[in-house]
Amino acid sequence: MNIITAWNLKGGTGKTTTSFNLAATYAAQDKKVLVLDLDMQANLTSFFDADISKHKRSKPDIDQVIRGGIDIRKAIYHSRFDNLDFIKGSNDIMFLELADIYMLGKHLATIADDYDICVIDTHPDASLLTENALAISDLVLIPISLDGFSRDNLNLVIREIIDLESKCGEINFKIFVNKLKNLKSQKIVYGDLVKNHDYPVLETSVSDYSGIQSALLKHKPLFMHRSKSIVNRDYEDLADEVLQIVEVE
Repeated sequence: MNIITAWNLKGGTGKTTTSFNLAATYAAQDKKVLVLDLDMQANLTSFFDADISKHKRSKPDIDQVIRGGIDIRKAIYHSRFDNLDFIKGSNDIMFLELADIYMLGKHLATIADDYDICVIDTHPDASLLTENALAISDLVLIPISLDGFSRDNLNLVIREIIDLESKCGEINFKIFVNKLKNLKSQKIVYGDLVKNHDYPVLETSVSDYSGIQSALLKHKPLFMHRSKSIVNRDYEDLADEVLQIVEVE
């Protein structure tokens, strides 16, 4: 099972939207996918409200799995989307205390043979829980918006990754541009990131598109909401590029 984690210290960069659309894209490609919500706001879980409500008895959330030592299999929901399962998030997870940096990995290891891909959405922080996700990931995907704060924020992100690597070894991470607009100011920021700082930026970018928000409101992946949108191709290209990276490494 390849683990892909969306993370950034800055909120509003599109981690949750990226996680959901990536997972749905892989599932549509007949890959068995597990989605894990580690954000204490549990926004990713809301995409699966319809699936949760179908169950007469609620299943454990990720907080109960880790804190209570519950078998992770008992927390897995099958979604209405073929090949796509999920474990719901928890608003209490911010108070979760972990014994070590590999506790989450130990739980996921028990179901590693059941899935091709695990997509993890995280809270924009550097908590021990977030570090658990980063430490076990085959790829940490960092979405950014090309605004004036991108460079300063990335400096903090890279510093946190370097610090974490001293505990768990090398972390494979890539940056990708989200909410891309054809603006001169964005081109200047992008040029600075790539040429002057040599950040590992993916070739694929995801364009800014109003249809993404309407898809989110309907709890649908974009390809099911606006199938002819050019942004669908962006997500497909992103999914392909990410998969090539994790499969090679």
